[in-house]
Amino acid sequence: MNLSKKLTLEEERLREELVTLEVRIRMKIKRICLTNLKLPYERLSAGRRLKELCLLAISSIDEGDEIKLAACLRELREKGMPI
Repeated sequence: MNLSKKLTLEEERLREELVTLEVRIRMKIKRICLTNLKLPYERLSAGRRLKELCLLAISSIDEGDEIKLAACLRELREKGMPI
């Protein structure tokens, strides 16, 4: 993946943390779907929303969009994600 700008050390650390979080969420969704666990639709869609927020935050870091990044991080923290 090409980065559009040179990231600071803090941005690189945040990006790595978000990538790790997104992978964990994706694997949990995949495990739930493969094991046919019955979860309410709202809980599964909430997990997908968390994954989308992580991906959006990662792309915001890459593009240098601080406003979108702050909004994504705020929503992730409100949902209880440790960032």
